[in-house]
Amino acid sequence: MTDILARLSTALADRYVIEHELGAGGMATVYLAHDVRHDRRVALKVLRPELAATLGPDRFPREIRIVAKLQHPHVLPLHDSGETAGFLYYVMPYVDGESLRQKLERDGPMPVHDAVRVLREVVDALAYAHSHGVLHRDIKPDNVMLSGRHALVTDFGVAKAVSDAGGEKLTTVGVAVGTPTYMSPEQATGESHIDHRSDIYAVGILGYELLTGKPPFAAQTAQAMLSAQVLEQPKPVTLARPAVPDALSDLLLRCLEKNPADRWQSAEEVLHALEAMATPSGGITPTNTRPLKASDARRKAARRTWAMVAAAAGILVIAGGGITLAARGDTAIGANHLAVLPIQDISGADGQFVDAMHDQLIIAVGQTGGLTVAPRSATMIYRSQPKPMMDVARELHVGAILEATVFRTGDRMRINVQLTEPRTVRQIWSHSYEINVSDVLGAQDSVVRQIAAGIRQAVLPSASPSSP
Repeated sequence: MTDILARLSTALADRYVIEHELGAGGMATVYLAHDVRHDRRVALKVLRPELAATLGPDRFPREIRIVAKLQHPHVLPLHDSGETAGFLYYVMPYVDGESLRQKLERDGPMPVHDAVRVLREVVDALAYAHSHGVLHRDIKPDNVMLSGRHALVTDFGVAKAVSDAGGEKLTTVGVAVGTPTYMSPEQATGESHIDHRSDIYAVGILGYELLTGKPPFAAQTAQAMLSAQVLEQPKPVTLARPAVPDALSDLLLRCLEKNPADRWQSAEEVLHALEAMATPSGGITPTNTRPLKASDARRKAARRTWAMVAAAAGILVIAGGGITLAARGDTAIGANHLAVLPIQDISGADGQFVDAMHDQLIIAVGQTGGLTVAPRSATMIYRSQPKPMMDVARELHVGAILEATVFRTGDRMRINVQLTEPRTVRQIWSHSYEINVSDVLGAQDSVVRQIAAGIRQAVLPSASPSSP
């Protein structure tokens, strides 16, 4: 038993008996536990220590109580939440079934009628939650449990509660509020106001994956995935699976519109459209139930607008995940062994700046106590010959990869950086910086120092004030 698990078990002994770990995600580690008071099995979810330290013992429980009020057949309810011995936790029923992710990985794409049924139940849960002012913000197969033939949406509103409780501090400690593969364009660009239409976008990705076995966009890095969410247009589901009715393909494409104003405007609308195409026998009708959309001209203009927003703001990478990489057999390479990849100059006008900053970053990180960095000569090849992150990690024998992008607009320059664990493509830490071009040299030195310090705090337990 690890020290953390031992401390947690002791602190919760009067309420829960922890049996074993079920898994870990970007925000929490999940344990199977026995609820002593009610004699039942539960899923005990403990927030990452650095997240708990950022949120504090008061704000998160207060925010998450809103979620506890949700009572719906397709929403996995919240039983309990609290703080003990420095841990923030919440408790949900243990579902004796499997996640939608596990089913997809085992069986591949679902039959069309089964996919429609699951989508109806997920959207029904969303419609109910939205009517109570609760967003999910992280709809994905991992957060949909299957109990018998029915779907249960789990972690409802938890990402929203975390975001509201932690504010902008979350990105500095490397906490995932959303998953890049399922993020809406407005999440990807760091919009301050996210509404229910972001969940509708995620429904489109979920449906696409149920029917084809994979999401609509493919990317080798989290950063590239966020760029795709903003800039790439999804192909119709029917191209990958012709048997899917056009009505269903069109419904998903409308969910996936880049501009929220062009999507379905409520989960209720999506639910009615799904129900309209369902037949009593459980199949779906071929009738196209999709209402008329915005004109092609307006949609193209909206897409141009989103591209401009992405370019002006840079792609904001939201962080989360672990800090070790299993590589070369069973040898665990820690995230303190990292590589700094060549910086991407999105605007194409600051080549000398990014080269100089790349050199400075390697030097600064290498001079940071406790960190080991791959030499510049070993990383430069990936500028002209990019490879999947896992391949880079194996070739350089590192446990983490630092990526950065630079975009210049007018006299301002946006620098986005993220440290990623290649095995899971989860972000350990990320941050965005904005500097004035007139003071680029002085600002560059400051940014490099801040990046090195941020990496050290995120990676080295002794440097993190939240470490146990």
